[in-house]
Amino acid sequence: MPKAINNKNLYIGTLSGTSADSIDAVVVEISKNLNIICSSSIKIPAEMKTQILNLANKKTNLKKFPSRDLIELGEDFAILTSKLINRILIRNKDLNFKIRAIGSHGQTIQHFPTIKNPYTLQIGNPSLIAKTTGIKTIADFRTANINHGGIGAPLTPAFHNQFFYSKSSNRVVINIGGITNITRLIPNSPVIGWDSGPGNCLIDQSIQFFSKNKKQFDKGGETAKKGEFKKLEKVIRLILSRKYFKSGLPKSQSIINFNFTDIYQRFKNTKKFSEDDWVSAMTEITAKSIANDLNKFCNVENLEIYLCGGGSKNKYLISRIKDHINSNWKVMNTDKLGLDPMLVEACTFAWLAKMRLANGKINLKHSTGANPSRLGDIFK
Repeated sequence: MPKAINNKNLYIGTLSGTSADSIDAVVVEISKNLNIICSSSIKIPAEMKTQILNLANKKTNLKKFPSRDLIELGEDFAILTSKLINRILIRNKDLNFKIRAIGSHGQTIQHFPTIKNPYTLQIGNPSLIAKTTGIKTIADFRTANINHGGIGAPLTPAFHNQFFYSKSSNRVVINIGGITNITRLIPNSPVIGWDSGPGNCLIDQSIQFFSKNKKQFDKGGETAKKGEFKKLEKVIRLILSRKYFKSGLPKSQSIINFNFTDIYQRFKNTKKFSEDDWVSAMTEITAKSIANDLNKFCNVENLEIYLCGGGSKNKYLISRIKDHINSNWKVMNTDKLGLDPMLVEACTFAWLAKMRLANGKINLKHSTGANPSRLGDIFK
């Protein structure tokens, strides 16, 4: 384990993305730079994942009218998060009593940022995490952003700006989780972040649908590569013609708006398509939605594109994105910037925890519309 320079700067960040596959945790020393001490993840049990996704597809305001199932799920999720954190601390005994705080994003269940009374809902009972780990826990970051006039997400642009910005290079950071978010870091321009649309959600859903949940994702894009997305060009055009893809910034999305089963049921009788064709088409929708926003909002001659998140491992998806963008643009992973692409988001919430304890204001004005503000509540 790397030796920490200053134990006063040790934080834990935890995150579960909209795909609800696992909870990631990272112990990081945060000063001017980031020093990853250790990391670990824990798989979300199949039954819990099913509960999460079922609740995520409900349109009832679960924040205003929380069901018993939601409350119990939040407690179970907190216990699982605590189990992961405590496992890290047991394996690294010299970290005990040195962690200043946990930054817990929790699991997003609902995210409705543009309705009359906007709200966002993440489960994970931070009070229970603080109690079972003995560590101060910071949470409810998205809600704080909405309360200060924002749309609640993405929150990562502030972190990307802090650690990935270059005065001499045009950069973009793309996190491909269940939803894709993009951060534009171009010198002499505002730092802008937004959700471009689907990330892994439609691809994962199609794989799960056809495999009857025996497979959870398209490893490396191998299934999509075998299919012919051009056969479903009509479907691709229809999905990408939705208002969201044509709207300006800021904008934020939720997986409730991308449901593969609904798409499949609508078009399954139109023509005979193979399962591989369908997965390929969902991959193409994702690739085009990302590429279209890059071309629209990041139209500069030289651009460095840094990928992170689970989708960065999908080689076929990345190849399709490259086919739709400027060939001069360089596409690589955030490890080129010194940070594991699978840990970027967890590190974000560790950093947000540090900022909250310091009463630092997070500027996401050009990403979410919120006024610079302190994000998150402190649970002891």
